[in-house]
Amino acid sequence: MLNRLLLFIAFTAAMFSVAAAQERQWSLDKGDDNAYLVFGVPDSDDVGFSMWCKVRSGEIEIFLPETDPALAPDQTISFKMAAGDATGEFKGKTSANEMSDTISLEAKLPDNDPIFAGLLEADRFRVKVGAEEIVIPLFDADIAGLLALCAKP
Repeated sequence: MLNRLLLFIAFTAAMFSVAAAQERQWSLDKGDDNAYLVFGVPDSDDVGFSMWCKVRSGEIEIFLPETDPALAPDQTISFKMAAGDATGEFKGKTSANEMSDTISLEAKLPDNDPIFAGLLEADRFRVKVGAEEIVIPLFDADIAGLLALCAKP
């Protein structure tokens, strides 16, 4: 009987973990000068990935809050992104993420980079930074909306 109770508790905890991980969702927001596409838990500091731009700038900035903890902050490094058939190698800047005690990555990409066409078609994408590879789902990600806001007139 005790074994069944422990099994039930373990199963419930595992299901709760899966449900908690699924709380992240994509949201597109536009201010006066900037547009943001964020994959995170609404109304919280939990962000798994974000993209933003100055409206009509032709350039999109990306932010990955947690990467390979073995990386050093304040370094320019190469990283890879893949979405569907599109792949690319990019340069980004690392920084210390004090909230998670790891290393974050920021980069700027032109809005016409082929990786964005891949993001439009794929259901997920991968980012490889150092030894870490992060897979991010694209369900309900309004990539087209962000691209339209970021495109030069």
